[in-house]
Amino acid sequence: MALRMPAPLRVLIATVLATLFAPVLAGAPAGAVEITGPAHVLDANAVEIGGRPIQLYGIDAPPENQICERAGAPWRCGQDASWALAEKLERHWLLCDTLPGGSAEVSRAICYLGGRDGVDIGGWLVEQGWALADRAGTDYLAQEQSAQRAGRGLWAGKFDPPTDWRTRQ
Repeated sequence: MALRMPAPLRVLIATVLATLFAPVLAGAPAGAVEITGPAHVLDANAVEIGGRPIQLYGIDAPPENQICERAGAPWRCGQDASWALAEKLERHWLLCDTLPGGSAEVSRAICYLGGRDGVDIGGWLVEQGWALADRAGTDYLAQEQSAQRAGRGLWAGKFDPPTDWRTRQ
C-alpha cells in the first residue's frame, strides 16, 4: 500500500530537492553559489557582478599599476591585462560558481563566459599570457606553458611574478 502525500507537500519537497541538487546536476561545484550578470572589471584578478567583488580562481594576474618591461622600455602590463579582460567581457554576462576560501566581502569563483560549457575566464587569461597559474594549485599550468612558449601577454617582455611584485610594493 503506497502512502499518498498531499500535492502541496509533494511540490514543497520537489522544490527543496531541486534547490539543493541543481548546482550539482548543472556541473557547479557542490556548495557553490551561482553569481551571474554583466561583469565590471576591477583588474585582471577580479570582476564585480551586481556590486559583488569576485576574485578569479586559480590565477595570479598583475595588478593595474604593475609595470613590466618590453623592448627595453617600461610597460604598463597590469593595465594591459585589465584591458584585455574588459575587452573579452564587453557586453557579455558571466556565470560564476563561488568556491570556499572567499570572504564576506569578496567571493572567490570560477567564472565562465557563455555558461559552464563556455570559456573559463581564468584559463583564458593564463592562455593569453595576462596571468600566471596560481602556484598553490596545478590548474592552468598547461595554458601558462603555452603562453610562455608563444610569447603572449606578459611573456612578450620581462616581468616580476605578480605575487612577488605585490610583496615589494
